[in-house]
Amino acid sequence: MTPEEALNASTLNSAYAMGLENSVGSICKGKQANLLITKELPSYTAIPYYFGTNPIETVIINGEIY
Repeated sequence: MTPEEALNASTLNSAYAMGLENSVGSICKGKQANLLITKELPSYTAIPYYFGTNPIETVIINGEIY
């Protein structure tokens, strides 16, 4: 599975499987703002190489920053 396929599987495809694709799963106007902001990475394709570390900088759930 490529990094792009893994991101799609864990976001939009998961939301679709649960019947939630209209409210979560991607960053679009009108959807809930549930997202993670990482520390600076060279590319999204580098995410698998950070396994075992914590590159998460900010968590936003329902528009609230944690």
